[in-house]
Amino acid sequence: MSSTINSGSLDSVGWDARRQILMASTAVFCSVLWFTGNVLLALFFVLIVLLPLPWILIQFPSLQRKLLFHSWYYKADKPLDDPSLWGVKGAINKPIGTLGCWYIPSTCRCAPSTLCNCLCETVVIYCHGSSGSRGNPHRVDLVNYLSSLGCAVYSFDYRGYADSPGEPSEISCVEDARRVVDFARAAHPDKRTVVHGHSLGTGVVAQVAYQLLLEGSPVDSIILEAPFLSIPDILLTFSVLRFVDRLPFYGNYVWNVRDKFPIKHIIGDLNNVLILVSKDDPIIPTAHSVELHQLCSGSTLHLTEHGGHDRLLRLDSVKKVIEQHLKKTRLISSPS
Repeated sequence: MSSTINSGSLDSVGWDARRQILMASTAVFCSVLWFTGNVLLALFFVLIVLLPLPWILIQFPSLQRKLLFHSWYYKADKPLDDPSLWGVKGAINKPIGTLGCWYIPSTCRCAPSTLCNCLCETVVIYCHGSSGSRGNPHRVDLVNYLSSLGCAVYSFDYRGYADSPGEPSEISCVEDARRVVDFARAAHPDKRTVVHGHSLGTGVVAQVAYQLLLEGSPVDSIILEAPFLSIPDILLTFSVLRFVDRLPFYGNYVWNVRDKFPIKHIIGDLNNVLILVSKDDPIIPTAHSVELHQLCSGSTLHLTEHGGHDRLLRLDSVKKVIEQHLKKTRLISSPS
C-alpha cells in the first residue's frame, strides 16, 4: 500500500518549527540585552556616581554636613515663639543668645520642706536629632512627659536649625548645648542636671557631659536615646561605603569625615548613663547601643521593640524606665 504526503502539511510543520526557533532566539536576545543593559547601568553607577562621590565630598566638606545635618529640611506652619501652638504645656519661649529655646517649668506644687515623690529637683536639657526642630511631635511628647514628672525642661534648636541662625557642625552643636546647660545651671543652681540626647543629639550630650566631667562639675545623669558609636561607624553599616572605604586611593575616606561624634571613645569615663534603643530601629543598628553599654560600666541598657528610631517615648514601658532612672538619680544625690 502506498502513502502520499501532502506538501502543504510539510510547509506548515516547517513554518511552526521556524517560528518556535525565532521566538526562542528573540527571547534569548532580549535576555542578553536586558543583562547587558543592567551590567552597563551598574558600571555607569560605579564609575560615574559611586567612585567620584567620596572624592567630591572630600573636596567639598560642606556637602558632608548637608548630608549629616538636615537643618535644611524644616517645615513649619506656625511660629516657634509660641510653644502653645505646638502643644507644649506651660512652656515659655526663652531664647538663649541667638538660640531658639523653650523652657518648660516644673509643675511641682509640693511644699518646699517636704520630700515629694516628683522630680522637681531636676532640670533636663534636651538635644534633638539631625532633622526638624524642637517642635517635632515626638519631641513635644517627650518634654510634656518630663514636665508631667515634675522636671524643668529646656528644649532648643542648634545653630542653623529652625529659628537659630548660623550653620551647624559638630563643634557648633556641642558649643550650643554647652551654652544651654550652663544657662540652665546658673538659672537653677539647686537642681540636679540631666542631659538627654536623641540620635545625633546623643553625640552632642556625650561630649558636653565629658567636658563637664573634665572640668570637675559632671552632670547627674545622661540619657542616650537611639545612640551610635560614631558617625564613621554608622557609615560603615552600609555595604557600599565599606567597599569604597577599602579602595586604596581613597585613604580610609569614611574615617576622615569632618564631623565624627566619637561617643565610643569617651563613654567609658561617663557614669549614670541610661541607653534606650529599639530592636526595629531602621537607621542605627542595635549593636551600637550594645557595644556602648559594654564600653561604659556605669550604664544601663534598655532594649525594647516597636519603638523604631523616634517612637521610643510613645511606649509606656520606656516612659516608666526613664521615670525610674530619674528617681534613682534623685535619690542617689539627695541629702540624707
